[in-house]
Amino acid sequence: MRRTVISIALTLLGGLASAQLAFGQGSFTVVPFEFDPFGTHLVAAEWRSGIGCPTNATTRPFNTVSPFNLLGPTPFTDLACPTGDSSDTRNEGLLLAKTGPTNNDASAGAVIVGVKGVKLTELGYDIRKPGSGTGANIPGNQNDPRGSHCGAGAPRFNIVIAEDPTAIYFLGCNSPPPDFDFSGTGWQRLRWGGTFPLLAFKNGTDLTDIKNKTVKRLSIVFDEGQDASGGPDIFGLAVLDNIDVNGTLVGRGPKRAEEQDEDEGQGEDSDHDHFQFHDSPSRPESSNVSFKDQSQGIKVQSVNGARSVTYNGACVTFVGDALVNEEPGYVLTFAACDLSVLGIGIGNLSIAVTGPAGFLYQKSAALTSGRVSIHPH
Repeated sequence: MRRTVISIALTLLGGLASAQLAFGQGSFTVVPFEFDPFGTHLVAAEWRSGIGCPTNATTRPFNTVSPFNLLGPTPFTDLACPTGDSSDTRNEGLLLAKTGPTNNDASAGAVIVGVKGVKLTELGYDIRKPGSGTGANIPGNQNDPRGSHCGAGAPRFNIVIAEDPTAIYFLGCNSPPPDFDFSGTGWQRLRWGGTFPLLAFKNGTDLTDIKNKTVKRLSIVFDEGQDASGGPDIFGLAVLDNIDVNGTLVGRGPKRAEEQDEDEGQGEDSDHDHFQFHDSPSRPESSNVSFKDQSQGIKVQSVNGARSVTYNGACVTFVGDALVNEEPGYVLTFAACDLSVLGIGIGNLSIAVTGPAGFLYQKSAALTSGRVSIHPH
């Protein structure tokens, strides 16, 4: 494993961890980083919505008899993650990748901020990797070569403790093997410690129990690439979720600036037409609308973010490019209002789409289920 790279990365990130500890006892944040001093552009680290381990999610399955008529809302939880981060409303996952050879001087990872001074008893994460689907502890399941990379050295916890501040303790995805490998269908929940000793390799060699030792710095590092030395696969990428420190789970990234001015909503009207949207005036490129009119066979999906986001009281209007039934060349104007602030309903929506050959689709309706949330402005 690349100890020199790790030591440099920890030194650079130590200041960040020390400067951002304004969190209450038992809470923390997971801040992605990319260590790439030579500009190789072969590593990536970020929280992304839609790729995390689903806990209390909802799907809308196709009806196999009549594919154009969907079945009703169907609860969906992977058996590996019966519990999760309640503040994660978008099923976020932590994407870590290293492209190319392992010996490239670059790594991806995340600093765990807000744990300085905590006595360690348990560490872990959920990893996007096929399991047995039994919802049971399956020792050695993390060695399955499919799915996310889970090597001896990546993704791993790098741990510095106050009792031994000059050493770095390493706890890899499968070395030492986890005490719990709780298996779902597409995910595995890996945990070290808990009711067992919390074993880690001191400076990569001596296996040491660090249970009840005091955290000075804590991070996750991913620096094994797409070559055979990465083993047991050559994938060079992992998706993690529900980072666990002493039983507290964090399944989303730090609150981003655009979330301060973000609007969002989802639901259906009396015709069972469905929609979902989110927008941000400060980051219009992140805005998105999806709409489906079942009876008309119309599916609308915005692309390229929003051209504009404007407000009128508790209503927001989003204008942008769109696909209609997956065909490009259309312009979408979408508006949604939060009526809950007036106590007269959930909300309403309107949508107008124009396109080639004089195409025009329009719909306005009140919501019968769902919600609309417009930020104060």
